[in-house]
Amino acid sequence: MSYQTVFITGATRGLGRALVIDLCSKGYQVFASGRDEIQLQQLIEQTGCLGVSCDLSQAEAVVPLFQKAQQALGHIDVLINNAGMNSRKCELAETTLEEFEQQYAVNLRAPYLLCREAMQEMLPKKHGYIINIVSTVAKRSNPAMSIYTAMKQGFAGLNNVLMKEAQPHGIKVTAIYPGGMNTAFRDQARPQYMQPESVATMVSQLLSNPEDVVVHELTCRPMVELE
Repeated sequence: MSYQTVFITGATRGLGRALVIDLCSKGYQVFASGRDEIQLQQLIEQTGCLGVSCDLSQAEAVVPLFQKAQQALGHIDVLINNAGMNSRKCELAETTLEEFEQQYAVNLRAPYLLCREAMQEMLPKKHGYIINIVSTVAKRSNPAMSIYTAMKQGFAGLNNVLMKEAQPHGIKVTAIYPGGMNTAFRDQARPQYMQPESVATMVSQLLSNPEDVVVHELTCRPMVELE
């Protein structure tokens, strides 16, 4: 196994939780973080993963979280930036600065800091993998999604530059663009959308790809959704 240790954010619900379960079942050592302490403890008991709860909207908590993952795992082969949030759908004129700053903190600042820390560990080894869960919203311009779209498009830009900086050093970077998923991220169930377990399967397969192949982008959508 080329990659053995994985650090995943946003791991207590939806895709993050499905990823922890999937990767632990395949023998990876996983460190998980999320805001929900109760859900995280249940996940630790269910899978045997390691982890601590953390609020990524607090800038001063992000680097210490990465350091805790390093200490628990010994080293980090794979970083999966999965945490994300959208406070609500509304037109730009109705948004607040508080909403903007919260989404910036979770959707862009936190993954930036974690990517930076991961690169500092991976560069000397010339080995590692960073997987950034973006969203197909970054490929669109949907009304009532101004702040979330801005942050995800910024995240996509960050990922694309990082990919070009990392690849010459043997470090793989992949942006994942999932379409509609049936998770608690939405106000009501969407059974016609992708199940998080299905997307987790797609993501975890990246870690077993041949050494001489890197997937720069992976876009996946439910069958009911077209571009």
